[in-house]
Amino acid sequence: MSNDLESPHQAGSPDWDALYRARGDEVSTARPVLTGDVFTGIALPGSTGRTKKRAVIVIQHPCSMRTNGMDPAWQLLVAEVTNRKELSEEEWATGHFNLMPLPGLRPDTESQARHQAANFDNLYMVPPDQLTSRIASLSQLGVNLLLQRWVNFSSRVVVPSYDFHKQTVAFYEEADLVEEWCDEVQSGDQRADAQECMTWLCADIGGRTYQGMLKDAQAHSGVRKAMRAELKARRQKP
Repeated sequence: MSNDLESPHQAGSPDWDALYRARGDEVSTARPVLTGDVFTGIALPGSTGRTKKRAVIVIQHPCSMRTNGMDPAWQLLVAEVTNRKELSEEEWATGHFNLMPLPGLRPDTESQARHQAANFDNLYMVPPDQLTSRIASLSQLGVNLLLQRWVNFSSRVVVPSYDFHKQTVAFYEEADLVEEWCDEVQSGDQRADAQECMTWLCADIGGRTYQGMLKDAQAHSGVRKAMRAELKARRQKP
């Protein structure tokens, strides 16, 4: 096992876009809050006691974010996000262990705000109802690298990103499904639409649930197919 932390560099060149699922206008309000989501405008105190609006990234593992598989915990663990210059591949691998670099977080600006980073030294517990202004969601790779760096900061152990992938892919797929469901239904109440999707995912189907089936990556396409069939059937109802 390598002792170096991984990075989005490919053949020596950075691929910052690979870190993100969505940024700016690409972000869907229908997507459930998930590890690796970046939010702005949250009033939080700093080291001097001064409170101001800050940006944060959710670093809590997906399975501990919901108390019963559906309802969010009353507080979520986040880290402050601030402006930070780009890091080289070597700096990603062997230094800045307290940071999760977020280069290109704001790709539409040329100011210092274009490149940012999460600082694990500046942690907060935030109620989920304060997480409303989302500006980015990490890709599955981005989530895996975030967790790798967070665990390394906490334990000084380097866990391969693919090990995190195996633990988070079901939750990531679930968020994708909820987002797709809400975008399809568009009842005007996204919260109710998301709850309806989760109810469908958690419903008993012969001693198992679609949510449980997502733990097997081989079943993902089958669950997605079943969901689309369910949505089609609902559309066809008089």
